[in-house]
Amino acid sequence: MPKKGPDIEKIELIRKVLKKNPNGLWVREISRRTGLDKSTVSMYLSTCMQGEIEDTYPDVKGDMIKVVRLKRR
Repeated sequence: MPKKGPDIEKIELIRKVLKKNPNGLWVREISRRTGLDKSTVSMYLSTCMQGEIEDTYPDVKGDMIKVVRLKRR
């Protein structure tokens, strides 16, 4: 029978990558560094981790790029 609910190992993997990058990363880069699919990363960030992350929009050459990072305590 398949597991139900969130995969804690995937959440920890995302958290570990974000801890190593306190200025944040964009979702595609988190996906690349964890080996998880981009949609999987997005789903975990928006559901299971929404209380511990924040979105920032650093202005890079006039482009607004969404960057995700752990909330600063």
